[in-house]
Amino acid sequence: MRRGGDARRLADADTLIAALDPYGVADRAAAWHGDGALLVQTQRWNTIESQREGVPAICAATGRVLIGAWRIDNRDALLATLPRASREPIDDAQLILAAHRHWGDACAERIEGDFAFAIYDPARHTLFCARDALGVKPCFVHCSDDLLVVAGTAATFPALRGFDTAPSREWLARYLIGESADPATSAYRHVRKLPPAHRLTIGREGAAEPTRFFAFADTAPPASKRDRAYVNAYRDAFHRAVEARLRSAYPIGVENSGGLDSATIIGHASRVLPGGGADLAGFSLCHMEREASPILDLAMHCGLRDNYVLTRPDYQPSDAQYARAIRVLGHPPEHSLVNLYQPFFERCRSAGIRTLLSGFGGDEIVTAQAEFVPRELVYRRQWRNLVDVLPGNLPMRIARAANQVVGSVRGSVDGKLQGATARFADSLLRREVIEEYGLRGFVAAKADAFRGARTLGEHLLTKPAFATLMTGRLEGCTLMAASYGVDYRWPMLDRALIERFLATPSIDKRHRQWGRFLHRRACEGTIPDAILWKPDKNLGGFPHLSRDRRQTTVDPGHLAPALLELIDEDTLARQQQQLQRAIVDAALWKASAAERHNLRGLHMLDLWLSGDDS
Repeated sequence: MRRGGDARRLADADTLIAALDPYGVADRAAAWHGDGALLVQTQRWNTIESQREGVPAICAATGRVLIGAWRIDNRDALLATLPRASREPIDDAQLILAAHRHWGDACAERIEGDFAFAIYDPARHTLFCARDALGVKPCFVHCSDDLLVVAGTAATFPALRGFDTAPSREWLARYLIGESADPATSAYRHVRKLPPAHRLTIGREGAAEPTRFFAFADTAPPASKRDRAYVNAYRDAFHRAVEARLRSAYPIGVENSGGLDSATIIGHASRVLPGGGADLAGFSLCHMEREASPILDLAMHCGLRDNYVLTRPDYQPSDAQYARAIRVLGHPPEHSLVNLYQPFFERCRSAGIRTLLSGFGGDEIVTAQAEFVPRELVYRRQWRNLVDVLPGNLPMRIARAANQVVGSVRGSVDGKLQGATARFADSLLRREVIEEYGLRGFVAAKADAFRGARTLGEHLLTKPAFATLMTGRLEGCTLMAASYGVDYRWPMLDRALIERFLATPSIDKRHRQWGRFLHRRACEGTIPDAILWKPDKNLGGFPHLSRDRRQTTVDPGHLAPALLELIDEDTLARQQQQLQRAIVDAALWKASAAERHNLRGLHMLDLWLSGDDS
């Protein structure tokens, strides 16, 4: 939208369509314009309903125009609640418009599924935006006195004539220490994101601040006894989460890691699909020493006839793969799997698969190991439960309970976050840059956010793994998969499933040596016991990592100026020399992970800033 002028002066529709769909996979693409607004929509069919959707979709009653990306999971519930005139069979787009017509801005909290959409009202010249609770679908926003841009990818902004696409200097610095992914800020100085579970209304007078319409909360009641009813309720929620994501008129793929999360998704999906496991195509990354067996065992158990296995994946993607990611995302990827899984997406496209299920997100909340349960029991002074929940024989459990009490008095910091501070010791950043943006305190602040947690639910909700770090993977993989025509879906990140988990007493979530206890019991009988009750996730090492050695070389004399301002050239030279020596020494190569990450990150940023990504 442009205040006082034709929005088409900033970009023509074809240019924006090319930015949204750079590899031409959309089934439909079209634009709508009027009164200073230009709305562009690309669409890839997936469900039966999507084949009937208008592009862009227009409400016949109000004239409002809808653009974005969505999958609505509670169609029946919405249709049952809407006025009788809206209950006729309609597609998801018209269902969103009907919900907005009936509930206004409050429609966002009533919609279940993955979505990021904008509704333009020509009569009032206002734009309403909303994003799903987990932030699966990205939403980027620029709002100034004379220009409003809302887009599903940051790649849209360089396509605008005269738009200032200066990178965010702080984002560049955080990228170089692996901490750039953020739910609200972007790689561009003048572009922000609409955070997950937020809505925003923008009118002639400007934009209000985004409003949060939903927040997860720990609602678990205290309990001293396990109750099977909680397991049954969780099982029902898990089944609904999987089944909602099976709605497709095209073949479905599913990641098969052989681990608990993906295995239980496959186990239930193979039970409810008409053709069983034969209706699913498996996709496996097999790179650890003992990974092949559970992958094959699960495929055989669930009847997956087609299981694509990628062995010895390339952990150092080519410049062509980096270039594709930059073109699709509008900036370098913030998660390694964006590039690593490109062979999966390519295979999906060639096989006509338009949906790919993933088990990602389970570890973050609903299938977390729940190590915090003993600490919660200490805070609740449930001494008998504390002794009972810990592993070992009775004397060992009593001793461990005493250690838990002592540990709770002294306090502790999450070990993973303590380890993260080592990134600064190996960083390429100048010391003054680290101080300028308070990056040393950045990790400590994340630790402080959950140091005061008193329950397992509070601990998980404030832990960076859930609170911030999912952003890079969800946004990056969603957009990269979409560039191959694939809708990525994450059943473990279903809002209702997470709420059900958070409403379950912690005593049901861990017992003795068994973490992930609630999920294991809920899925009994669906997958092999060797996978369901595997005591840990250890599948051995990565035997080929030290064999596949290749160094990324960066010439500081040709680096983009914005990067030269950030890095210490002496440190860069020293790390490049170290990696050169490590190429011929397997042990030294394995020990140089930080240096390899540094050089790879710097190289990707330079490709982007230098414009060598085409």
